[in-house]
Amino acid sequence: MLPEWMPNIHPLFVHFPIALLATAFLVDIVALVIRTVTFLPRMSTILYILGGLGAVAAVISGEFATETVKVTGQASSIMNEHEEVGELVMKYYLVYGALRVALWWWLKFRLAIWIPLAVIGGVGLVPLYQASSFGGRLVYEQGVGVSMVDSMTIQLEAKERQLVRMGGTPEFSGLDEHGGWRWLAGAHAVTTFNTAFEVITGEVSAEMIQDSGGDYQLALTVDHSPALVSFGIPVSNVDFEVALNISELDGSLRLIHHMQDSISYHFLEVTDDILRLGMISDGEEDILAEGYFSMSNDLGNLRVVSSTTHFRGYVNDELVLHAHGDAPSAGRAGVLMDGSGKVSLAEMSLEVLQID
Repeated sequence: MLPEWMPNIHPLFVHFPIALLATAFLVDIVALVIRTVTFLPRMSTILYILGGLGAVAAVISGEFATETVKVTGQASSIMNEHEEVGELVMKYYLVYGALRVALWWWLKFRLAIWIPLAVIGGVGLVPLYQASSFGGRLVYEQGVGVSMVDSMTIQLEAKERQLVRMGGTPEFSGLDEHGGWRWLAGAHAVTTFNTAFEVITGEVSAEMIQDSGGDYQLALTVDHSPALVSFGIPVSNVDFEVALNISELDGSLRLIHHMQDSISYHFLEVTDDILRLGMISDGEEDILAEGYFSMSNDLGNLRVVSSTTHFRGYVNDELVLHAHGDAPSAGRAGVLMDGSGKVSLAEMSLEVLQID
């Protein structure tokens, strides 16, 4: 059983392939210098095989790890790079290890075969270093899986909402230098919404409400469906999150991203207890992934992350869907309500991810 401070088993596996594969290469170098010790090439072969299997364990545990930690903003982009390079390392050394086994009996004295093999083994250390670097950035730069950082983030977000209710901060951030933005429902929620946001299709009417805790919400009633509301400029690679309540909506809600127009966009859709990642191109719908999840009437946070060819859907910070597809063209973000009733919005934010 894992201790409470460790969110997943990935840290237990990830260091083994690094140590084994690096040691295997060093053994090959020693064997090149001291050729009289004939067991060294076979020893390095065994280390490469163990390192390749360790990479498999690291990749598989990493896939499960994404479901246990909160990954926001730029960390999503770094995690995608970490995942892709990690899979490359795994495949590289599994194939390489199999090749070394096939040449097992020829490794002792045939330097014409062994020297190129040693070089090939060393080349794989480059993506191994990259994968390790991305992993280190996730923890030490972005604070992924670090409970203290997560706790501080929650406290800061709560303080920001409190300041908004007190009139101490603006409700709408406007566009930042990359095209990101943030909107919080405050005392002037209707005014800021009507001023900043554009209704692309359909019709909605807005009113300001307060919940039992005194927090403001913007209630959007669908007067003509489907109603698509949008803001911002065309951007690529986004982390789009909405805090909302759809208990009074009879229909579906979509977080829209990379929107070219009303019939060409990517989306994360929630209908009852079904979540879908998909895209529409000239009106033709393609579902990339679909899953079920348990939810209460008050949905809470709905979030979609699109980073190059990766698409992820979250509900209340829990990863529900992960799909792959072609990297979409730059586009706007928004919310589409299809049906009748009301959606209450507490917060919307869009962060543009910077791809290294």
